[in-house]
Amino acid sequence: MLHVERVRSRLARDLHDDMGSTLSTINILSNIALKQIPLEEKTSKEYMSTINNSTTQMMESMDDIVWSINPVNDSIVKVLARMKEVAGSVLEPNNIDYQFHTDNAVKDLNFSMEWRRDIFLLFKEALNNIVKYSKARNVSVTLKKSGKSFQLIVEDDGIGFDINARVSAIRGNGLKNMKKRAETINGQLDVVSEPGKGTRVNLTVHLA
Repeated sequence: MLHVERVRSRLARDLHDDMGSTLSTINILSNIALKQIPLEEKTSKEYMSTINNSTTQMMESMDDIVWSINPVNDSIVKVLARMKEVAGSVLEPNNIDYQFHTDNAVKDLNFSMEWRRDIFLLFKEALNNIVKYSKARNVSVTLKKSGKSFQLIVEDDGIGFDINARVSAIRGNGLKNMKKRAETINGQLDVVSEPGKGTRVNLTVHLA
């Protein structure tokens, strides 16, 4: 019962965070547009572009939540299929080649809803960072089981960055979110990068 309540609270928080802020943005821009008619064409296009992007983001977030709570998707095979689908939609439009490497032992794993969601969203954040910052041409995704540990490794051949230097607020928040997701499932996230040598994101989760 306690587990069910925790899951319900988590979903409520996710819906509030993911949907609430996006709907607020759409509502504010819509009200501004209505009160300032007629708008200049440039301003109108900017508003509509922001609303369109916000709506798309909200639809993707809702799709992720629905996928994560469906028990049919508990197996790692389903998680892997979802990862490949997202990789194609995010990387291919940016002309980034990608490969997946999966150990046979991984295919027998099953994850709880919470683990599955956090692993997937961490992976998605890693891909978004690659597209936004790396200027990479190739990405390698590895899923493997070593003893009692599961590992997800995402590597790119991009420009990299100085891990010890102060990163931008946006990128910094992205890395913090990834680390927080790793901690939520009792995992460890290691990010290795240096200028000119790409970036490696390594999630290690200890299995029960």
